[in-house]
Amino acid sequence: MNRADVQKCVEEHYPGFDVSRRKTVFCRNSSIHMLDLCRGKTRDRIVVKVSHNYQPREVALEYANLSRFYNASKDEFLSSPQPLFADAKKGILAMSYVQGTNFSLILHEVKPASLQYISSAADLSGIALARYHEIFTRSEGDRGDLLIIDADAREDDINRYLSESREHMAECNLRMHVTPFFDFTSWNILVSGSRSNNLRLFLIDFPRLDYSCTPHLDLARFRFGLELIKQFPPSKFFGLNRWDVDILYDRFLNSYCREMNASLNDDDLWLIARARKAYLGRAQDLTRKVRCGWQPKLEHMYLRTFSRDWLDQGDVYSKWPGIGLAKRERA
Repeated sequence: MNRADVQKCVEEHYPGFDVSRRKTVFCRNSSIHMLDLCRGKTRDRIVVKVSHNYQPREVALEYANLSRFYNASKDEFLSSPQPLFADAKKGILAMSYVQGTNFSLILHEVKPASLQYISSAADLSGIALARYHEIFTRSEGDRGDLLIIDADAREDDINRYLSESREHMAECNLRMHVTPFFDFTSWNILVSGSRSNNLRLFLIDFPRLDYSCTPHLDLARFRFGLELIKQFPPSKFFGLNRWDVDILYDRFLNSYCREMNASLNDDDLWLIARARKAYLGRAQDLTRKVRCGWQPKLEHMYLRTFSRDWLDQGDVYSKWPGIGLAKRERA
């Protein structure tokens, strides 16, 4: 859909309102359109996400998961954009506009923030993931006997992780089954507030596929995302290192565990480390996307050139000193 089509679709859902475009951002798998709705003195801003290559069932499920989280999240410091409407056949998902900055931009040092501000955002991110897992826990009758990553998705590294992890999952402390967020990274967390004691988080880009797993997949994804940020120029070449991966992740993980009233054992730590290794393999696998486009190819070339040692780690625990509690022979 082009911009005119998006505007026309919104006008059909809001008769009597004048719709004007504010901004369009083109992402890898979607375009994000910010529009103003005006009628008299009433002025609202909304965001319309138009998917490029998602199936209608994926768009519908993302909208359903966004709605479920928005309606269930009652914390003043945590929410999501308000779902407005979806047209799965057209790939459209509309939501309210929220004021905030991507946590990833804060970590990339584009707008320098204090270490206390960054640490507070990491603490709240741990609570946010715990809240999500509480809301998206799968009941005994709903989850079945198997852990599932959609067979139609090209996720060989993740499926290999699942097949190798059943023994540890039976012994870990986090044995609940959840619908994983799957892409729980700083890119999908908006941070609002100017001071560390009044921060508010908004989660975006909810899951589009009906996966089932233990929480370790999401815990590892956040860790992987922190490491990935350190591979790009602001940290790798320009010496901007206001925060440390191990320390920040430790804060995130401790915050999550406090909220879940859980204490991780060796098997939990092994599962997080093994899932992280799967994400490292996934980062190198362009064939899992039929139409990957120029952006992931460029990222792949950059990482293979400047981050080969990070991507090619063989041992589960390589370059992760904080994981030393688990027994290496289990790898």
